[in-house]
Amino acid sequence: MFRLLAVLAAAVPAVLASVLPGETCGYFGYRMPEPSALAVAVYSAAGWGADLLPVALALTGLWLPRRFPVLGAALSGLVLLLGGLTFLVPYVSICGTTQGLGFVTGCAAAATAACLLARLDTGPRRIPAAVTAAWTTVLCLALAGSFTEDDRKCFPGLTYEWATWWIRLDSAEMVGLWVAVAALGSVLVSGRGATAAVVALLVPALYTPLATVLSGAAHDCSDLVGWPYVAAAVIGAMAARSAREVTPADRG
Repeated sequence: MFRLLAVLAAAVPAVLASVLPGETCGYFGYRMPEPSALAVAVYSAAGWGADLLPVALALTGLWLPRRFPVLGAALSGLVLLLGGLTFLVPYVSICGTTQGLGFVTGCAAAATAACLLARLDTGPRRIPAAVTAAWTTVLCLALAGSFTEDDRKCFPGLTYEWATWWIRLDSAEMVGLWVAVAALGSVLVSGRGATAAVVALLVPALYTPLATVLSGAAHDCSDLVGWPYVAAAVIGAMAARSAREVTPADRG
């Protein structure tokens, strides 16, 4: 249970960032303030650490389940440390001065505590190598879908609610929501929760083509489908089905 809570805590920043409105600061004619090189390095490291933590914890649980409490706590602690550094270094931008990524740091602290408490979980049952490899592939495909989002970007002529949801899904992809969903599915391994997680990956894969067809919008895109997410959903569903005898409790 604590393994799942650790990944869930690490995934919370991406989930909330995808549903909460972003900060809009406008544009001013005078010279915009720029953060220092140190601030850019510190905040970038903390941001990337928070984005990749769910995947790192998921992979640790898949490949090194017995060492998860120690390694997971070390990984989460590193992100916690990086988040703590943001309280020491101010980040100056057009939106003002930011000092401290409080929510990200708090989630990393919660993930660290959950990893340490994972010692109390039941000893993990060995997961078949094929299932472990399949879920690892799902995570890699979700990352590929997120990182190549700009490369395959096209702009169909969607309007009204179709366009609104397209923008929301695009924002969710940029903040790593679908990577976090894949990580949650991989730690569940089997059952309805794991299946629901990988089926959710079809949303960013198929929304654009379905919305384009249903709304009759014009487009000049050669490919509207997010194929990495489709592949991840198929492989994940097969892995969840083949590992249906392995429950979260069995894995510890």
